Order: sequence, then structure tokens, then C-alpha cells
Amino acid sequence: MRVWGLMAGLAFLALPALAQEPLADEAVPQVPPIAAPPVLPNATLPGPGEMADSAPILTLDQDVLYLTSAWGLRAQDRLEAEGALIAEENDRLTQLLSAEEAQLTEQRATLPADRFRQLAESFDLRATRIRRERAEAVQNLNAWAEADRAAFFRAALPVMGQIMQDRGAVAVLDRRTIFVSLDAIDVTEQLVAALNDRIGDGEGVIPLPAPPVSEAEPAR
Repeated sequence: MRVWGLMAGLAFLALPALAQEPLADEAVPQVPPIAAPPVLPNATLPGPGEMADSAPILTLDQDVLYLTSAWGLRAQDRLEAEGALIAEENDRLTQLLSAEEAQLTEQRATLPADRFRQLAESFDLRATRIRRERAEAVQNLNAWAEADRAAFFRAALPVMGQIMQDRGAVAVLDRRTIFVSLDAIDVTEQLVAALNDRIGDGEGVIPLPAPPVSEAEPAR
């Protein structure tokens, strides 16, 4: 099973401040893992396969269902790709602003104090704005991942309901909330195959957020 949580190690923009008030250290929010750990101990026991045909209760693993489906695999690939772009842009902007900071430092000895203060304050404002925009980029990607997962389960509900009716069951439960169950009543693999056939990979259902406009050159 492929693992989510690509953004766990994303570095934030550590930008120096030249004005009188230093920039606060603000870490860019991280994209949390999609799959939450189980909250209860649970286990499945082997049981006769024919029991599944008449069991009133069926079980599934929601995280395995999503992450191993064509929809979930497509979303994971996109999340990793977009996260890599965000990290690359963060590095570019960090280098850009570091170079500008170094240039201002060199000019400090030759510029009038008022002019230097004006340039330094302008730099601090830009650095703060860029840090905020980069944080928003991560937050927007995180929101997209959550919305995409929610759309998957909305689309999956009719298929789950049909399998439940075909089996004569009255409920489908997440097996992580059950202490012990028989593996014969787990329908995760059956649902993955059915969902891949019925709803596909979900491409375009939840559009990706528009990337923030990045600054190419320092302000003059």
C-alpha cells in the first residue's frame, strides 16, 4: 500500500529581516497523512466463505479502500507531484530573497539611513507576504486532498449499497471500529474492483487549486 503524507518534511521559508522588527518564525502548515491510524485494537479471524453470503453485517477498511483504488492512487500521485512543485518554488523564493537580503546588506554602508530603512521595510513586507502565500499553497493542497477523498466516498456510496443489497446485509461497518470480525465478511477488495469499474479514477471531479502568483524578481 502506498503511503500518504508527502509534505511532512517540507521546509518553510526562513527569511531574514532587515527592518527594525524581525520576521516571526512561521512554519508552513504540513499536509497531514490521509490515512489516520486505527483508534481501536482489532483483528479478523478466518471463517467459512459461505458465511459472507448471508451475513447481516459486512466490513471494509476505508483507508485501504481509498488508497488502493484507481481514484486514490491517482490522487496520491497528484498530491506528490504538486507537493514537489511547492517545495521547489519554496527553494527558489528562499534563494531569491536571500540574494536580495545580501545585496541590501552590502548597500547599508553607502545608503542614507532613511533610504536603507525604507528598502529594508519593503523587503520585510515582501518576505512576510511570500511566506503567507506559500503557507496558503500548502493549505490549499491539503484542502484539495480532503475534498477529493470526500468526493470518492460520495461516489462510492451507491456501489457499496448495491453490494450490501446483493449480499442481503443490513449494514457495512469500518472494520477498524470492530474488535473482532470474520475475514469472510470483509468486502474491501470486492469494492475496490467494483469502484474501479464504476467510477474510475475521478480525474477532474475536484479541480486542483490554482497556484499562487510567484514573484520572479525583487521589487525595486
